[in-house]
Amino acid sequence: MIPMKADWIMFNVSIHPLELAGIGFTVALLTLAWAGRDRLNTFGLEFIAWRRTSNRQSVESLIFGAVCGLAVALLFQALYKGAPFKWQDAWIGITLGPLMEEAVFRGYLFGLAELGLRKRVRHAGWITGIAIAAVFARCHLPKAGITSLQVGVIFVMGVVYAWLRIKSNSTTSPFLAHAGYNAIIFAAAALIA
Repeated sequence: MIPMKADWIMFNVSIHPLELAGIGFTVALLTLAWAGRDRLNTFGLEFIAWRRTSNRQSVESLIFGAVCGLAVALLFQALYKGAPFKWQDAWIGITLGPLMEEAVFRGYLFGLAELGLRKRVRHAGWITGIAIAAVFARCHLPKAGITSLQVGVIFVMGVVYAWLRIKSNSTTSPFLAHAGYNAIIFAAAALIA
């Protein structure tokens, strides 16, 4: 089968039918996940804390993440020069990446660690959030070509996502902020490359 061509803005993108199927699957999964807020409350899934937030809080989280991404992109433009842009990486990095990372880091790990510390330590949420942000940054180290500056930015953003998790008592806020952040970072990488 011949891949379809699409000219978007300044990108000439070839989309294979299997890639279209992947996009459809991702959209369906995100729709299902969004509809499942407040419903994952048994079998250990309650630690994901995939809860509803107000529309205002959701929009603010998305915008806040995008503004953080813009600030990082403007401050550290040199990090993105010469990096090849692959729309498939961007798609995963904006959709499934944040969903899975927030479910694991600000969901399970945060929920379980904070539960364990809550009765013993004051400000258990913040201690947990900072520790999980360090683990989050550490897990990005195996990525090819990553710099210590990028790992530092990932740690800071992990703290931001923890703050949103604590503030909203939900992983939907950090997920939206993470998706907004990544969208701007990938857009900057595409424009600067």
